[in-house]
Amino acid sequence: AVVSMQSGHYGRGNEDPEKYVEDDDEDSMNYTVRTGAMELLIDLATEMKVPYVEALMNAITRHISSCGNIAEGYNWKLYEACATAMNISGDVIEECLEAKKVDFNFGAFYSTVVLPGLSVDKPFLRGRLIWMTASYIKRLPNEDALNTLLECTCAALKPGTPAPVMIGAMKGVYAMCAELSEPEEKQVLHKSMELIIPSLFDLAGNMEGDLLMLCLDSLRVSVGFRPDIVAVEADKVNKFLVELFVKHASDTFIVTQVNDVLITLADIPECRGSIQNNVVPVLLQILRSPTPTSPKKQSEEDEEDMKTEVIDLLTTFIRKTPVPLPDVYIKEVFPAVMSMTIGSVKDSSAILQSGGECVRACLAQGFQQVSTLNINGVTGMEYTMQLIAKMLDPDVSEYGALYSGRLVSSLIKHAGTALNINEILQAVLNKLAKCETPTIQQSLLVVFIKLFNHDLEGSMSFLQSINTPSGENGLVFVLKSWCEIQEIFTGEYETKVAVIALTKFLPHLLSSDSPLSQIMVSDEEMALEGGRITRSNKTTQGPVMIPITVKIFKILVQEFGNVLEEMEAERNGGLSDDEDDIEEEEEEDEGGAEFVSIAQIAHLLADDDDEDEDNKDDPLNDVDLHSHLQQFLTQLSTHNSYNQLCQALNENEKTVLNSLQVSGS
Repeated sequence: AVVSMQSGHYGRGNEDPEKYVEDDDEDSMNYTVRTGAMELLIDLATEMKVPYVEALMNAITRHISSCGNIAEGYNWKLYEACATAMNISGDVIEECLEAKKVDFNFGAFYSTVVLPGLSVDKPFLRGRLIWMTASYIKRLPNEDALNTLLECTCAALKPGTPAPVMIGAMKGVYAMCAELSEPEEKQVLHKSMELIIPSLFDLAGNMEGDLLMLCLDSLRVSVGFRPDIVAVEADKVNKFLVELFVKHASDTFIVTQVNDVLITLADIPECRGSIQNNVVPVLLQILRSPTPTSPKKQSEEDEEDMKTEVIDLLTTFIRKTPVPLPDVYIKEVFPAVMSMTIGSVKDSSAILQSGGECVRACLAQGFQQVSTLNINGVTGMEYTMQLIAKMLDPDVSEYGALYSGRLVSSLIKHAGTALNINEILQAVLNKLAKCETPTIQQSLLVVFIKLFNHDLEGSMSFLQSINTPSGENGLVFVLKSWCEIQEIFTGEYETKVAVIALTKFLPHLLSSDSPLSQIMVSDEEMALEGGRITRSNKTTQGPVMIPITVKIFKILVQEFGNVLEEMEAERNGGLSDDEDDIEEEEEEDEGGAEFVSIAQIAHLLADDDDEDEDNKDDPLNDVDLHSHLQQFLTQLSTHNSYNQLCQALNENEKTVLNSLQVSGS
């Protein structure tokens, strides 16, 4: 009953649709009795699952049975509350129904609640029922029920429809698209999309704020169901979207939603030409416009945010455009981005990051076109070198160099011997020596790591011939920096290439009399204290220092352990036992410090969704890291230094090595 709408709630909703959207969101910051009850239901569903679903079904059945005629008095509010509970508990309910752990007749629920509810003149109820029913579209009892849902949804998207019904329909469209993911399932919405997509575009032109964001989100997922509808009106659609972009340029949330729709359209071949003709020129105009001289700092920040969004959007368009790139990207976008990026103030890290990624996309999609480009006597390659020099300038904020390693690696990959690679690598080393942030250090280190994998001896010789600004040998500095943060590397590809390179380095260090084997590095553990990650020393005198050969060996054993955990998690379809233990112990004892390996923490925190397209063709992607490390460690067990290396392992590392069942472990 506490989920039921109060009179003040639906009164505000009628007058202010945006307020209704905000209040009806379980993640809303506006706390009311209703949102509090919704939050409680979500928590109960997550924690209890089957008992919760059983109790919810019984409660819904009891309330509906005792409610009487839906059209009488305020009975509709109880129906709406039941539909809301079904809505917010959908994932757990579906999980229990799929596993046949609960018994619920959705067909009967549809007949007694949904069907009569859709026919009464109660906008909040009708909107909620459309959304809820759309979320359970696969469980509709028959084709008539499906047709009723689709007809109600299409009718609700027409101008003049009460806002709560329209909002429910937009959310319903999103829910249906999310549920019907398979190609044969998508056919269910094929005909209806002829009305839904144009209606959403019409509505978006007259909406603001949260309503507009909701509409654009529904539009984005709908376009993929019928790209042919958008392709026919590509010019009109793209002009409309870019007008929205300009109109709401100061609203980051709306701009992001507009961008998402444009990116979806860029996947449609028939829309790319229209994007180049109607969207790109407007984006270029924004880039070329002078920065406002407003005394308000916020205005300058808004301007920078907008231009960053523009560059990111152009980068996506370039990535999605087949080669050879159209002239607009090489002869207009590339110079405009270069001018914007190289001319930006030193503290504009966001512009440097986005500009570098855009240039890298141009190199990946059209290197020959860039290399032959000449802009007022300056070649495309010279511009690229100027940008790299700025990103690696020791006096520029290190955050501006976040993606500089990627750009340098891409340039080396495409240009090869045509570059003055020594000068570039010296600049990378100098920047690395100034950086303190691990993610940026990793980006720069990967430049050298890739070279080590390509030519270990040659790359080592070069680094031994140069020094850091403080006078430390380049190779020594790179090795020490690398070993100190390897265990917190993020990204599947970056971790793999680094591990493979270490398996090349360790035999080299063990088989030579090189002074490199005498390098001492820190051997620290990580502590989880109150949810924070901190370094912990075993002694109060400072970190324990160990030979670099021992450190590399320990890293490789830990990485092998991580691979084993990932394999176990895949078999179990979830967290590995060790990761599960970490979560349980954190819940049981938040006050104490639990020690785990740095590598394990990095694995838990890593975000591998951002896969770098430029690395997809690297043969190292095909290396099976489990087999590679297993074979390497097994072969290493025959080395005369193996037993000595094993003595430095902790208990967890010994357990990992024991799984190989090799002598000395």
